[in-house]
Amino acid sequence: MALVTLAQVNLALRLDLIDGDERVPDIELKIRQAEDAVVDYLKRPAHGWTDETVPGRVSAAVMLVVQSLLDEANTGGLLPGLGTGDPKNPVVALLYRLRDPALA
Repeated sequence: MALVTLAQVNLALRLDLIDGDERVPDIELKIRQAEDAVVDYLKRPAHGWTDETVPGRVSAAVMLVVQSLLDEANTGGLLPGLGTGDPKNPVVALLYRLRDPALA
């Protein structure tokens, strides 16, 4: 799927990764997890989006979820809001208009 790259996450979150950085595998895992969470919230496939074609609000949402996953003290903040659709959640606010509504 690759909606964001490691280089984009490194720059956006100011991680200062270097060649051979031991954090890279964990960050790559968190990127995949964040992309899965965002696409799942949207309730539709990623439309063949790539890191170059993904809408800005979607890549921003992925970055926020990655940041939340990296910040162990904050994992209770953003992620539960995806499940409840809390409009005060910044990730939900970014994605809400792109979400396919659930069938009643």
